[in-house]
Amino acid sequence: MRPGFASAVFSSFDLAQAWIQKNFVCGILTEYPLDQSCYDWAKQYGHFKDKSPIDRAPIFIANFVSAYQKTWHFEHGELLQPMDA
Repeated sequence: MRPGFASAVFSSFDLAQAWIQKNFVCGILTEYPLDQSCYDWAKQYGHFKDKSPIDRAPIFIANFVSAYQKTWHFEHGELLQPMDA
């Protein structure tokens, strides 16, 4: 089951990992830009270019995530893959 909302927000990977391990959480930890939307971040760094009106629609922007955001997968509190540099 994948929830629609994040269950926690942390200022560092180490704090997030400690909470995940303490609670034996399963799921994906995603790095988000601070004080900026994923949509604006991806556009700013050239990871996304809007090509049609749907790419600028509020529903698209509100649900936007980028494959360029770092992610880590955890199962029962354990990191399943090494952290990328």
